[in-house]
Amino acid sequence: MTSRRDLLAALVALAATPALARAPDAFAGLDPAAVRRMGEAWRKLHPNASIRELTKRLFPAGRGPDALPGLRAQAAADFRKGAVFSYRGWRLSDTEGALFALLSLEA
Repeated sequence: MTSRRDLLAALVALAATPALARAPDAFAGLDPAAVRRMGEAWRKLHPNASIRELTKRLFPAGRGPDALPGLRAQAAADFRKGAVFSYRGWRLSDTEGALFALLSLEA
């Protein structure tokens, strides 16, 4: 079973470089259709979210593997303040939902 930490790391790795999200094996271990559905569900709650806005929010210092600690901190802060996104029994931080949204826009 995938842990929350593994899921966040996978999302960051995919979002770190948009071309990775379009690779044939990009979602190895993840269901690409589920990634798309989760991203679309988050975007319904945030209809004005764009690739540019999400990238700026999630990667203020730029994309790359070094972004993971910052995203983990954002996700933890979301949970502390109750900023969560629920989808089909999953309870994700708003940051994790935003990552799914960014991936769904870039795929």
